[in-house]
Amino acid sequence: MNYLHNKISAFLLTAILTTCTAYSVAEETQPEGKSQQTDINSRDGYYLSIGTGLGSYESPLREEQNGLILAINGRYQWKGFFAELGIGSSGSFGPPSLTTLGYNFYGTEHWSFDALYAITDGTGELSYEVDGEAKQLSRLPISGVGFRALGSWGNTTLQLVGLHSFNSEFRPDADLGYAALWLGHRWQIKNWSLNGLVGAKYRSSSLMNYGFGVTESEADKVVGAYEPSSGVDYTAQIDLTYPISKNLLFQIYSSYTQYSDEILHSPIIKLVRKSDNRPEKEQVFGVLVQYVF
Repeated sequence: MNYLHNKISAFLLTAILTTCTAYSVAEETQPEGKSQQTDINSRDGYYLSIGTGLGSYESPLREEQNGLILAINGRYQWKGFFAELGIGSSGSFGPPSLTTLGYNFYGTEHWSFDALYAITDGTGELSYEVDGEAKQLSRLPISGVGFRALGSWGNTTLQLVGLHSFNSEFRPDADLGYAALWLGHRWQIKNWSLNGLVGAKYRSSSLMNYGFGVTESEADKVVGAYEPSSGVDYTAQIDLTYPISKNLLFQIYSSYTQYSDEILHSPIIKLVRKSDNRPEKEQVFGVLVQYVF
């Protein structure tokens, strides 16, 4: 399994570097006066949707949630500088981030390149008792800087992300702490829009160790010491959208995530899965009505 993870992580990094290299070569081979560069401000503007509905969420990482949900998905760009926010939204792809800031520094007919700063939502807190004494393990949100390449060919999209993660409590052992590859396609069926997405997310050993490892000083009779290696998670998602009116959208979405063995074998995750009867795989389902500004 570690061999497979190493191969996939190497592929994600190679894909990012190859994309940028291929782009540079293509630009150099363009005849004079026929550059394919587009205005870097062509994505300037904003998008904001706020929705509510019913949903269910089951995951080995967090408590099960069912009932009313709030979804916010927004993006604003001005002269290449942008901010993105995605909370409870099926349209929030890529890094599991609460906030993304960046600069869209270059674009072509099919590609757009961004420099990113992202803040993730961390892995939360774990509270339990040992011989009547309350104990708690906490993992703060993690920040990262890096690059993103967005490709678009008609109704097909490709997203490549590479981030160098850093946090005051650990020192990354590699330049690439997080990498992701997402491939999506949209099918239009009369007024219905069907969207499919598959992706893989890589976390370095340092990032995994911070989120799911247990140090010798943290270990006890309930949670043993654990130092995971790097890991890759896989996600598949589908959603169906119908425009009720000019600004109102009806959406049904579902996603499925298989986490790496390194996460599932963590004593932290084993404890909460046993105590809360959490599943091995993450499954999300929701029905939303969104207002698009």
